[in-house]
Amino acid sequence: MYVDLMSPYNYLQVNTKLANVLNLNCAVYWAELLNVYARVINKKRDELLNNQGYFDLDRQYITSRTTLSVEDQLHCDAAFEKLEIVFQDPQNPNRIKIDIEKMYALIVEDDPSVIKGLQKKAKLKRDDETAVKRAMVRNNLQLALTETDAELLDALKQWIEAVIEAKKPITKASVEIYQKNLNNYTDNKAVKLRIIEISTANSWVEFAYARDCYEKNYKHNGAFIGAQQKQNIGIDPNKMF
Repeated sequence: MYVDLMSPYNYLQVNTKLANVLNLNCAVYWAELLNVYARVINKKRDELLNNQGYFDLDRQYITSRTTLSVEDQLHCDAAFEKLEIVFQDPQNPNRIKIDIEKMYALIVEDDPSVIKGLQKKAKLKRDDETAVKRAMVRNNLQLALTETDAELLDALKQWIEAVIEAKKPITKASVEIYQKNLNNYTDNKAVKLRIIEISTANSWVEFAYARDCYEKNYKHNGAFIGAQQKQNIGIDPNKMF
């Protein structure tokens, strides 16, 4: 027990230069980002390359390792993004990429005037604070997603993004209810995807609207039914049948 508690795994090495240039939160956050990034390189290098350097971040894990809240992390992201060190996926605040070379250049910089300029550039303004709040909303809504199928999960994230962009009210409870209604309505993946697509196209929060539209336009549509059947038996649904 004592060995486990005193293990180096339970410690972080924080760069004091970065803490002085920006702040302690950013230095702590960056230290853990490097730990995560090292594991991604070792275990998911191909996936990292295929995603142009972007990787998924478990915010709750970062909190457990650093005590930084999700909001604290997003504030750090915003500051780093202004310095072009961290880049956040606009539709997914938990998907980022980092530029280690630029961070290295920042840390080794000794010119006081340059450092002062970097501090000024990294300072968050009202628009940046608004962006952090939007990222918090996205994060909270995506936490409500329980779908395990990758394609359905991606479709649900796009639906959330469409509703946010349309500036329509949506809550964590709304996302939970939508998924519950969708799963109660059907187990068919193709039907689920079509209903989510309808919701996304119209920025609808209410499941019933998309369900009614699906039943009116697709439920008894021969082309859609035929496409489902061909997908199920491995035939190209784009060819004539």
